[in-house]
Amino acid sequence: MSVLRQVCLIGAIFFSCALSAKSAVDFSIEQNKPCWKIIEQKAPGHCKLQFTRATPSAIAFAPKEEISRAFSRYYATRADFPTSFQQIEFALQFFNYSIDKYPVRDSLNFIRSNNGAVQLSMTIFVSANGGYSFILADTDAHFRQVVDALQQPKAKPATHYHRTIAKLFAE
Repeated sequence: MSVLRQVCLIGAIFFSCALSAKSAVDFSIEQNKPCWKIIEQKAPGHCKLQFTRATPSAIAFAPKEEISRAFSRYYATRADFPTSFQQIEFALQFFNYSIDKYPVRDSLNFIRSNNGAVQLSMTIFVSANGGYSFILADTDAHFRQVVDALQQPKAKPATHYHRTIAKLFAE
């Protein structure tokens, strides 16, 4: 087989694998229209961005102590990353790690206060009555980047972030 043919074959395989990769979640649910309207109009308010998972979850409730530890360590760990890009990447990796290992609410909570402050958070359930909420984004720019990235094919876990996130949940 010629070198050119081998390169084309490898490229075709890689490209088809990239196209078949799925995002972790899909936000294209009809129920989200009012929420997208609040977001686009930059109006104060609160809404839930519903999503469907690429793979259904049958995970039982998370151990409360484990999630509590992660919750108490999460914000300081995220803030330790010096650039906003790293903080966003950490939040994305945290979401993907959590959705694979824990029961995550099937919506993200979006809040815009009267002063324009924004917050996007996810919840990990520890019981039928509730769980712990983790902030993924706290500015408009971060919100858009996080939501856009979540709709892209799921990224391969970055070792540094993955290790750091695993330490959040560890004893």
